[in-house]
Amino acid sequence: MVVLFHPTAEQIGRIVALRRRCDSLAVVDNTLQPDDRLAALLDGHDIVLIHEGNRNGIAGAHNRGLADQFDRGMDAVVLIDQDSVVPDRYFPVMRGICRDLAPQPFLVGPRIFDEVVQQYLPVLQSNGVTARRVDMRDDAGLQRCAVLISSGCMISRAAFATLGPFDETLFIDHVDTEYCFRARASDIPLYVTPSLTLSHRIGDRRRHKLGPFELTTMNHPWYRRYYSARNGVQLALRYGRRYPVVIMANLFTVWEVFHIALLEDAKLAKLAGIVTGLVDGLAGRLGPVEQARPGLALRFAQGRRGTPG
Repeated sequence: MVVLFHPTAEQIGRIVALRRRCDSLAVVDNTLQPDDRLAALLDGHDIVLIHEGNRNGIAGAHNRGLADQFDRGMDAVVLIDQDSVVPDRYFPVMRGICRDLAPQPFLVGPRIFDEVVQQYLPVLQSNGVTARRVDMRDDAGLQRCAVLISSGCMISRAAFATLGPFDETLFIDHVDTEYCFRARASDIPLYVTPSLTLSHRIGDRRRHKLGPFELTTMNHPWYRRYYSARNGVQLALRYGRRYPVVIMANLFTVWEVFHIALLEDAKLAKLAGIVTGLVDGLAGRLGPVEQARPGLALRFAQGRRGTPG
């Protein structure tokens, strides 16, 4: 299944080509207004289109697509973001993994290559207290890991039956991280397959030279800062006692404050989003920011096209 949000023609073309390589394909469109031309195009290629309209963020989009595909009899479903480029070998390799691991519950993902900074995301293992980076070799077999990003992740039917849907109250940011810690708490293994690489764009990342140092900024808008800070606190409250390593999500928020203050634009809005997110995370005030903080959303609404899903 693929999640869309204001897709480009190139992204739609990749989705149409993807249909020939998988057994079934559902597309969940989180763009606010339905697109009749897109619906006609996808229908002509036997692709299921679900218009979600960003009612429940990325979590809701995942849940609608997963439910549709499992209802159609799939044994495992892959989550794909519109920014991802799926390699030709992806589905044959994942089918083999599914056959080898069935009927146990599992989540499996590929290595992720960030096209913006031209680097692989680190693959981490954790004992719940500390984390270490796994040395990936292309010829290695499946490797246990602590977290997977949603794009490229394959979720088995048994795993979804045990874990249930993604948490829609989080809306966006750390939605996949929460699901991974939920899987860990349920003794459901997470794997990465080093033989597969998924190219993906993560935010609007930019590199900056600061004297002898090089820093990378994410440049997310204020509302993404809000969700990230709020949901990071929620992760700590839910899982921190059992898995202290989850607090790293909040250390990342602190690091982002430094980046925003030093290198990014719209500093006031972004820092206000972070502070408000921390407060709401502690208070358990969740859901879309328009409901949780309508005043803040209205204040910084100018120039905003809608929360990405």
